[in-house]
Amino acid sequence: MKRVVVVGAGVVGVASAYLLCRAGYAVTLVDRNHGPAEGTSRANGAQLSYAYGDALGSPSLLRHLPEILMGRDPAYRIRLQTDPEFLIWGLRFLAESLPGRSLANTRHLLDLASATRQLLEGVLAEFDLSFDYQVSGKMILYPTAQAFESGANAHRLKRSMGIRQELLDRGQATAIEPALALYPDPIDRVMYSPDDAAGRPDRFCAALVDGLVQHYGLQTVFDQEVRSIRSHKGQVTGLSFAAREPLDCDLVVITTGSSTDLLSFADRRFGAIWPVQGYSMTAVALPAAMQVSITDLKRKIVFARLGDEVRIAGLADIGAKRFRFSRDRFDLFQSASIEAFGGTFEHQGSDLGAWSGARPCTPSSRPIIQPGRVKGLYLNLGHGTLGWTLCLGSAQHLLELVAGDESG
Repeated sequence: MKRVVVVGAGVVGVASAYLLCRAGYAVTLVDRNHGPAEGTSRANGAQLSYAYGDALGSPSLLRHLPEILMGRDPAYRIRLQTDPEFLIWGLRFLAESLPGRSLANTRHLLDLASATRQLLEGVLAEFDLSFDYQVSGKMILYPTAQAFESGANAHRLKRSMGIRQELLDRGQATAIEPALALYPDPIDRVMYSPDDAAGRPDRFCAALVDGLVQHYGLQTVFDQEVRSIRSHKGQVTGLSFAAREPLDCDLVVITTGSSTDLLSFADRRFGAIWPVQGYSMTAVALPAAMQVSITDLKRKIVFARLGDEVRIAGLADIGAKRFRFSRDRFDLFQSASIEAFGGTFEHQGSDLGAWSGARPCTPSSRPIIQPGRVKGLYLNLGHGTLGWTLCLGSAQHLLELVAGDESG
């Protein structure tokens, strides 16, 4: 039985471990944190956006870029850097934002999202997982007709792929989700995706890891920093750690952008990923809280109902390679969230679970899923803001690569 070590226990790493276990590999899951999903996956937007896996770079974002650079859109912040890698990433991002490339990237992401949706049904049939999961649907609020028309090509693409969406006016949407009556601003139209879902990724990871340990013999190594990937004659042989004995294996899968320093220069692909920092908070739901997930395009903020709480996420800060929590940015995000749907969650004198994370993103928004230069090394990283939505689809693609190499 081939031994595989998956480095990174976020949603992508846990999903990869799951499919590798099911395929008959002896899997060990490694993470520097105390347990699964304690990094970027811990408190993300929680939406499983099967119908909205759009690439970050798009023609509409290109048109909006001068306004962003001048600081007129608080939802985005770009700090230009002299770092050559940032400049290369930025130029590639601009190229990937052109109409043809953006649509091709979005199609690729939607295919991965569709695979996640199908595979998740199998996970839930196999394991009894509790993570406040519900197929609640999702609504995207367009403030103007122009805002809707800017995404017309993406809408047509989704229709051609058979993705179920309904175009509603405000009254029709409010009949489905009464919380929209609390929204203070104009809504020209609403795109409703009834098959989208939401759930807590951290609880999903913790519960699935427990299930894999019990049913497949998954091994875990937490609280340990990987120092290097060991190899001999061009073949992976294991991992070395900073504070424990080495771990022997036949295959290594890297699923976290923070571990790219372990890779050779050729595998790092200069300018291939750059962090996009976002913020979230988790608040107690009030009686008027939404059941349907909502994306407020005006403020670039998402709202998802998770049991008796509401998860709110937003902002995209690009520039600094090493991120830090900014109280000013969080306060701006919090104020915008209250302005939009303050009547749906408790925000007076309560603990809002302030959180921030940096999501490694590729210029195209397509995750990097490929073999490394050393035999037995694989990469599954760079999912940006869509890690939760793409996790199982990406893991399936990874498994196909591994199985193909093994059979070849």
